[in-house]
Amino acid sequence: MKILIVDDSTVFRRILTELFARAGFEEVLEAGDFDEAIEVFKTSRPNFTFVDMILPGRSGVELTKELLSIDGNAIVIAMSSIINKRMIQQSLEAGAKDFVLKPTNEIALNSVLTMWSG
Repeated sequence: MKILIVDDSTVFRRILTELFARAGFEEVLEAGDFDEAIEVFKTSRPNFTFVDMILPGRSGVELTKELLSIDGNAIVIAMSSIINKRMIQQSLEAGAKDFVLKPTNEIALNSVLTMWSG
């Protein structure tokens, strides 16, 4: 199973990569911004894409819409360190399947993966 993490924080991407590795996921890809995320997504077609809603340049909501226009079956999970009902609503309306509050933990990540693994 491939997982793509999109976040402008290198530190947070490493933390998530480690959490996924401990949970047994070996193929974890990373992107730091909108354009890199699109490129990695197109070439790798991950099973899950975790998207920070606050990215430099274009928002995570815009990225979610773009990813789903590339692959309508993509499973996008929105993430943010800010609890903002409007942002959560926008991300879900854009097509995100779920929302994870940052920082997160293995239990929350495994729960989301289990729920959306089909």
